[in-house]
Amino acid sequence: MNKKQIICNAILALVLIGCTTKSDITIEDFESGTFDGWTVEGDAFGATPATGGYQGQQNVEGFSGKFLANSFNGGDDSRGTLISKEFTIERDYINFLIGGGMHEDTYIELVVDGKSVYKSRSVVESETLQWMTWDVRESKGKSAIIRIVDNQRGGWGHILVDQIEQSNTEKSVFMVDHKLVFEADKKYILVPIDDDAPESLITLDVDGAVVGVPMYIRVAQTEKIGYWVPIDIEKYKGKKVTLTFAHAKKTDKHLNDIKQSDTFNFNYNEAYRPSYHHTPQYGWMNDPNGMVYLDGEYHLFYQYNPYGSRWANMHWGHSVSKDLKKWEYLPVALAPDSLGAIFSGSAVIDKNNTAGFGRDAMIAIYTSAGKSQTQSIAYSTDKGRTFTKYEHNPVLSDPNIADFRDPKVFWHDASRQWIMSLATSQTITFYGSANLKEWNKLSEFGKGLGSHEGVWECPDLFPLSYNGQTKWVLFVSINPGGPNGGSATQYFIGSFDGKTFKADDMDYPLWLDYGRDNYAGVTWSNVPAKDGRHLFIGWMNNWDYANSVPPVDFSSANTLIRELKLVHNGKYLVVANPPISETTDMRRDGEKLENKQVEKTYTIEKLLKDNQGTYEIEFTVKPKNENSFEFKLVNIKGENIRFVFDLKKNILSVDRSKSGIIDFSANFAQAMINAPLVTKAAYKIRLFVDKSSTELFVNDGEVVQTNQVFPTEVYNSLTFDVNDGSISVEDINIYNFK
Repeated sequence: MNKKQIICNAILALVLIGCTTKSDITIEDFESGTFDGWTVEGDAFGATPATGGYQGQQNVEGFSGKFLANSFNGGDDSRGTLISKEFTIERDYINFLIGGGMHEDTYIELVVDGKSVYKSRSVVESETLQWMTWDVRESKGKSAIIRIVDNQRGGWGHILVDQIEQSNTEKSVFMVDHKLVFEADKKYILVPIDDDAPESLITLDVDGAVVGVPMYIRVAQTEKIGYWVPIDIEKYKGKKVTLTFAHAKKTDKHLNDIKQSDTFNFNYNEAYRPSYHHTPQYGWMNDPNGMVYLDGEYHLFYQYNPYGSRWANMHWGHSVSKDLKKWEYLPVALAPDSLGAIFSGSAVIDKNNTAGFGRDAMIAIYTSAGKSQTQSIAYSTDKGRTFTKYEHNPVLSDPNIADFRDPKVFWHDASRQWIMSLATSQTITFYGSANLKEWNKLSEFGKGLGSHEGVWECPDLFPLSYNGQTKWVLFVSINPGGPNGGSATQYFIGSFDGKTFKADDMDYPLWLDYGRDNYAGVTWSNVPAKDGRHLFIGWMNNWDYANSVPPVDFSSANTLIRELKLVHNGKYLVVANPPISETTDMRRDGEKLENKQVEKTYTIEKLLKDNQGTYEIEFTVKPKNENSFEFKLVNIKGENIRFVFDLKKNILSVDRSKSGIIDFSANFAQAMINAPLVTKAAYKIRLFVDKSSTELFVNDGEVVQTNQVFPTEVYNSLTFDVNDGSISVEDINIYNFK
């Protein structure tokens, strides 16, 4: 071939390429500085495109040119929609830049011939826009519009979009609506998890029909796999099961590792899993819910994510116990539905069939957390093993209140009705009902009383007896705003007449537990009259750092179960919450030590011979002349947690700044954890240690501090220190725990 032929062939090749390659078509780049051609609804996007971020917004990056669509106009609570003019799909792909929040109601949507084909959200919560690509080859030649929607209030309730264009080239590494298809022949689909990965929105369908609601799962994307979680598909055997990922990256390492299996193995005995406290079998747990007694069983439901060890996908997990010491795991009781995730609530036994679901039906009353928060009910006629959701849910709603949740219900004999205590932003609202289906507002409590530094949550109203008199106590959990930061539970003491709660004149706020790790706790209902106790359990964590603590396959534990009592501490009435008597049944290998007079320091060198970090220490301290003192648990590495009794300032402080692993959160150990202390001649101490937790009870629960710790070796010595004078340490007992 001569030179002339080579040149001719090259020219011909370029011509052919030019004939087959079509240039990109810009649908919208917003560079006109107007929304001409778009229909603008609401106020979220403003009257014109943005030139970056709005006031109060983080720096917006990654957009093209000078302008973009930004729905942060007016802040995260504004709402609105942009609707494009109609266009014809002429290329294989539509590329666009997207950022903002990941909420279900902030998205960009492609509508083809009146049908929604794609609905995409930002893949991470970020003000940096990234390329996203839709494959529209099956829609070429058809008419389409694009809708950019912000219908979300609250944090990250906005969307950023720019440079929407048709192209024959994909610009994104993200695959939209990526599908993994299985012919179901095993019990589970196992998914590898990395808690540091962004959430993937995954839909499950069986033989083409969507099952349940989308799941948010942190699928491992790099080499790192922290653990695995199961999706139960046993009842779909013999059918085609499809997982559809709203977004997946072509570079993800482990998409093809998602597999079927008949077994699901995990490390139940993790280093920081408590031994004698209730934990979820695997996955995330927060608020205890629906605690109720029925026919010899104590039921404990709880906020639960079965698809990872961080908060998401709120279900009601379920455990039962016959003795309040050992727990049996049962299948998930309630799963998210079209009304939303399953938030906190309560359960009652309908002895008189007021709701019509059957005598002695177990009825769960819970918050459906969807576009708004509403109250729903579900019933069980098989002792809580399965629940049926009421077909006319929700039973209570108020669109004017965003934080409208956590119903706690009980039967009030005097007024012959069910009473619901409901958290309503900064107050508690009481409702009454004859049948658990129709509710009437009775009264509202809380304005100007107690702490209002955070949202009010998880109320509980119940009677306690003191000196033969009935008093009513109202628990209100608050986040943030706890006395030592983050989450905590305050309470009010007063009267209730079946309609209105009135608080006694006291120095509020009063706190149930001054430690940093007891939140959202409520009481059991239907406890047998012969028992007569008011039993309480809390979530042993704090929203300041709950998503960051060291455990892996599981996250969070419950506190010890406690009995609530009204006592006088020498200055005022308090709700004491000592551990229930059954706790002593878990003691084994007890060792009693001699009384000791301590003038400067005294150390018990080896607490236990076979110390697994699960034990109780009890003793009584008698200070002389109101001398201050402290004691601390120490391990062989010098890690320690200190308990300081400052009798001059009347403060009990806990210091966990050197307790072990603390660097997972700047909020974990930044300050002393303080509680008020009444000066007394003696302080009876019970200190429970369970691998990653300490619960300190002073004088039968008059003062309580619950605090997590993560030592790298077990604490195996106890040291007493006195700065001035002396103390007497008496009745020292150390118990190993089952």
